[in-house]
Amino acid sequence: MTAKVAASATIALVILVPAAAAQAPPDLPSIPTLPHTDVERFKMTIHGSQYSFFSFAVTLSPSGDCRFHSEGQISEDWEFARGKAVVMEFTKLPGGLVMLRRVGRPPGDAAFAAPGGVKRQASGFYDFGPDPCGGIRNFGDEPACNEEYKVNSDLRLLWLRGRLTLDRGATRLVENPAEACGEAVGNIHLFTFPYPLVSKQRVNLSKRQIFGHKRGFRLVLKDRFLAPLREPIYEAVEEKLTGESVITLTRVRN
Repeated sequence: MTAKVAASATIALVILVPAAAAQAPPDLPSIPTLPHTDVERFKMTIHGSQYSFFSFAVTLSPSGDCRFHSEGQISEDWEFARGKAVVMEFTKLPGGLVMLRRVGRPPGDAAFAAPGGVKRQASGFYDFGPDPCGGIRNFGDEPACNEEYKVNSDLRLLWLRGRLTLDRGATRLVENPAEACGEAVGNIHLFTFPYPLVSKQRVNLSKRQIFGHKRGFRLVLKDRFLAPLREPIYEAVEEKLTGESVITLTRVRN
C-alpha cells in the first residue's frame, strides 16, 4: 500500500505542475501612446545689412591754451548672407507649443553662420591747436577707413507667439576689424550701437502659415532701434541706424 500511495502522489504532482503553468498571466499595464507631433521643415537662405551713420561737432576747453575742436562724419556698412541653404525644423507639440531648431541640432538651437563684410568711411578732423598742443589730424587718414573686412557672423532664429526673430547667435565679444577708422587718439565712441548689432529683427509668421500648404515664404525683417542717448557735449549731432534682412523659407516635402 505504501508504494501505491507514493506512486499516486508522484502522478498527482506531475499532473498539477502543467495545470499551474496553464493559468493566464496577470494583466500588465498598456504601453502609453506617444503624443502626436506635426513637423515641418524649410530650407532657409538669408541676406541682410545694417547701416550706421553719425555726424557731430564738438568743442572742449574753448578758453584754454589748447582748445580742442572736432567735427566730421562716419558711416559703417555691414552686410551678410547665407546662400547655401540650411534646414530649419518647426515641431508643434500637443497643446500648441512650437519648437524651432536647425536639423541635427538640439531643440531650440537654430544658430547658423552668415559670411559677409564690414566697411567704415570717415571724413572730418580733430584739432588740438597749434604745437605744442598737438595739431590737426584727419579722420580719413586711418588705414582702416575705406577697406572692406571679411567677417563671419554668428546668427540665430527664434520663434515665439507668431513671430520669427533674427538675433545674434553668441554672446561672446566680437571685435570690429574696422574699428580704428574714426576712433584714433581719444577713442571717441561714435556709434551708440556698435557692430554687430542685429537688434530684434522680427516678422510675423503664424502657426497656420508654418503648418499650412504654401510652398514657401519671403520674409522681410526690419530693425526696431531705440533712440540713441548722447552726452550733452556736442554742438551738433545726428545719428541714423537702419537694418533689414530678407529670409527665404522653402518647404521641404516629405
